[in-house]
Parts: sequence; C-alpha cells; structure tokens
Amino acid sequence: MRKNHRIILIFLFFIPLIFSIIMFGVSETPVESPTKNEFTFMTYNIHFGQGGDNLLNFERLAQNILVAEPDIIGLQEVENGRMTTQGVDMTFWLAKRLNMYYYYYPAESEHSFGCALLSKYPITFKMGEQIPSISMRRVYIHCVVRINSSLKLDVFVTHLGTSAENLTRQVNFLVEKIEPVFTSSTKPKILMGDFNLRVNWTHPEESTIYPIHSYFNNTGIAVPVDQRARIDHIYASGYQEIVDYYVLRDMLPEVDTPAEFGSDHVPTVATLTFP
Repeated sequence: MRKNHRIILIFLFFIPLIFSIIMFGVSETPVESPTKNEFTFMTYNIHFGQGGDNLLNFERLAQNILVAEPDIIGLQEVENGRMTTQGVDMTFWLAKRLNMYYYYYPAESEHSFGCALLSKYPITFKMGEQIPSISMRRVYIHCVVRINSSLKLDVFVTHLGTSAENLTRQVNFLVEKIEPVFTSSTKPKILMGDFNLRVNWTHPEESTIYPIHSYFNNTGIAVPVDQRARIDHIYASGYQEIVDYYVLRDMLPEVDTPAEFGSDHVPTVATLTFP
C-alpha cells in the first residue's frame, strides 16, 4: 500500500513537467549569434489575446507571430492574471511557447495589462515607467538586448493613448525619456509600439508624432505609402539598411476568415541590418 502511495506521489510530482513538455516541447535557452547582423523586429498589439472572432486563443497568437519569425518583439495590451485572459500571465506563456527571453511592465498593478518585450537574445537591462495619461494608464519600457559581445541594442516599446488623451504631451514625455539614452549610449536603437497616431507622410512635421523623427527613422519609409502601417510603428536609429518592411495582413494563405487573426490589430514587421 505504501509503495502504491509512493508511486502516485511521484506521478503527481511529474505531472507539471509532463504537461510542459506536451505544450512547449523540451526547449533550450535561447543562444547568442556571434556573426548575424540581420534581425527582424515585430510590434503587435495583441488585444489581450482576443482575436477577430472575439475568442481567446493564445496558440493562435503564437502562430501569428511565427509567420514572420521575428528576433525581437514588442507587445502591447498584454495581460497578467486578469479574468479576461483566465488568469494567465501572457508574457510568460508566449515566451515559453516561442523560446524567448522576456520582460513585462504593467500599466497599473502587477495583475493588469501593459507592454512586453520578447527576444531571442539575452535582455541585460530592463525598466518600465508610467506615461502621463488622463484615463487609461499607459507605459513605455526600455531594454538592452545583447546580441553578442560587439552588438547591443537599446529597445523601447510603448502604447500611447487614444484621441481622448493629450497625445502631444505623451509624445514629448517619451522623447524626454529617450533623449538621455542617445546622449549616453552609442548602441543602435529601436522604438516600436501602438502609437494611436498616424504619420502625415507628405508633411511629417504636421504630425503629432513628429518629435520622434528627430531621433529615429520610421522603417515604413522602405515601402510605398499605401503599404505602411497606420498606427503601429517601428522606428530605428543606428541601423545599416532596411532589408524588408511589411504589415502582416494575411496569416493563413488562401484563407479569409476572422478566425485567422489573434487580435484586432495586425503585426508590423521590419528587418534591419546593423554595422
């Protein structure tokens, strides 16, 4: 009888490990790349995991992301421990599913929603801060991603307010926080997120988002205007070349249904090379 008890206890002890292997496989720690100089970035507002059909599906989000095979991902509307997502820590779930390092910063309390960074490469510095807002709280995060001993990236992720907010104030606040990093660091820099702002491509100086252009280039300049993202932007500085840029509007070829989309947004993707 005691022997059977012991077998049952051992089995129960290993259930979480078995479940993890079934869900994610036997994953390895992400490794550094000593020679690669081309990297793909994605920004994706994941809408708490609720897709085009208003259903919650984490695996669908992961599949949407994997279509582009990004190296570094900025996420917005990420939840942790809320009823909307059945209490799941979405950043942790996606990081494990995609075999990536991660950092999450909530907009309010720990069990809330916020912004996150996922990376195939180690994150050696991470911080987040609230952005002044009138209604729903907003944040930005700043991480340093170590590609290898000679290449590190300053990566910023944010989600600005809607038209009800003072977006000019939010943009200026963000620039004030980023400016000292340009002064103190020579690393290439990426800024991505849901800005809830459109760029006036003909007269960019007339756009509320224009102060960001003093420090970064919008990677959308690589393609015609009608192919550029509306409000989900990837900005970059210190890169060598924009190899590719697109908005991922088709998750499943030859399939046209809301069920293929893991969010009410679609990802913006840019591939850059660095010196």
